[in-house]
Amino acid sequence: MRLALLLGCLLLAPPMHAAEILLVNGRLWTGDERQPQASAIAVRDGRIVAVGDDAVVAATVSETAVRIDLGGRRVVPGINDAHVHLGTSPPSTQLDLPFPESTSDQLVAALQAQPADGEGWITGDIGGAIWTDPGWHQARLDALHPTRPVQLQMFTGHGLLLNSVAQRELGLDPAIAVPGGWYGKGADGAFDGRVYEYAHWRILAQLPPHPDAEELQSIQRYSQATLKWGTTTLQVMPWMPPERFVGLWIDAGARSRLRLIRFPTPASHDEPVVTDTLVKHPADAPRITVSGTKWIIDGTPVDQAAPLRAPYPDTGGNGRLNFDQAQIEALLREILARGDQVLLHVGGDVAAIAIMDAMEAIAPPAQWREHRLRFEHGDGLTPDLLARAASFGIVVVQNPSHFAVPEAHPFSALVRARGFSPLSGLLDAGLPLALGSDGPPNPWLNLMFATTPSTRPDQALTREQALRAYTRGSAYAESTEHEKGKLVAGYLADFAVLSQDVLDPELPAQALPGTRSLLTVIDGEIAWRDPEF
Repeated sequence: MRLALLLGCLLLAPPMHAAEILLVNGRLWTGDERQPQASAIAVRDGRIVAVGDDAVVAATVSETAVRIDLGGRRVVPGINDAHVHLGTSPPSTQLDLPFPESTSDQLVAALQAQPADGEGWITGDIGGAIWTDPGWHQARLDALHPTRPVQLQMFTGHGLLLNSVAQRELGLDPAIAVPGGWYGKGADGAFDGRVYEYAHWRILAQLPPHPDAEELQSIQRYSQATLKWGTTTLQVMPWMPPERFVGLWIDAGARSRLRLIRFPTPASHDEPVVTDTLVKHPADAPRITVSGTKWIIDGTPVDQAAPLRAPYPDTGGNGRLNFDQAQIEALLREILARGDQVLLHVGGDVAAIAIMDAMEAIAPPAQWREHRLRFEHGDGLTPDLLARAASFGIVVVQNPSHFAVPEAHPFSALVRARGFSPLSGLLDAGLPLALGSDGPPNPWLNLMFATTPSTRPDQALTREQALRAYTRGSAYAESTEHEKGKLVAGYLADFAVLSQDVLDPELPAQALPGTRSLLTVIDGEIAWRDPEF
């Protein structure tokens, strides 16, 4: 989802530095099975030095330590958001359309409400009903707006519908093939205005960059908003070149930990994947890690671009893979040759099978476990595929907001009928599970979605399972579980003091999204403190 979804927030407040911090009289959920609960935690030089009872922990720090009385509040390891897309959206007039679906009449009315002689782009998010309706095409948009560029995006982020003016403004030529992407055609064989998958993201990558000042402000706002929820690590797949994003992140003074994941958008299959000079751990930015390469193997079942073993029930469509079997294998080999982690978007069951077939062609399942290949979303991991995925040690990064699609939506009916979108079933099958937002960044809203999933009620997580996936699970997904995701002596001092006890069974699920962090600590530094705490 795009950064424009966020509400504005305050600029970053000055940090509080202390060599030693002692927090007592709390209710710590440590994430450690050996000592799941504690009341105190001590921090020195950015690391946790002790966790346990007040008296025992107090004895491990000096008299000059900053002492904080938690007042019985819940403390949890810092939230690690494992799936984030950042980058500002182009300036435009955004259509006010119902989410997640609008009718044709509603879309027509919204477009007609925009003056033909107005300035700038007209943009809007559409659902699967419009996207899969052959009655919506470039010529129809041209009739409604012949002089202003119109760009309608699938709310999943997996496709554009353009009028002719937008096509010209973007310099889009459907005759030029883009690896991993394609262009829609009408019954007459002509371009119908639809831009699929990498043809879409290639456009984003080629757009003129926004001014640094705008991007800096966006990064500051996002980092500060997430700190106020207790998120300490962001695993980001940015909509801009990695080198520029890292530079902007540093200049913005963002305090969150950043894992930057490369998201290539090549113009040809033989274009080098890594063209930046970034090292894994920049010397001047200890909280930044550059690692992982993500490829999107198919679309989503919502836009019916993801291929399924059985056709879509309402349209009979079959979808298609963005890359064929040989190309998938080549992508995997290239990433492994660089010693990098593989992250793959998996929307349908065909993609899941194709990837595991490619993995097996390279090495037996046991040899893959150390690589921790990631399935982003993993909706296509149907029950009959879970054991095979577990044998490869595949890590699944799920997105709780995807489980909040209204029950009456065709996507909800599809996932229930086909056994798509596993959640608790992943844990039952022994698959490592991490959580990422890929949408609303409030982790406590996502905790509610994960524990009360409307699309798959049978796949609900417990609150502890969801919290573990959002902390230790996300750390495992980036191979940092030896120092993050738990409140244990020797680990990085990343944690949050919460405004309410999210693990209290008396706290209604509907109240979870209102949770905020009163104190967010990263590297032993107080990165955010509520003025009232």
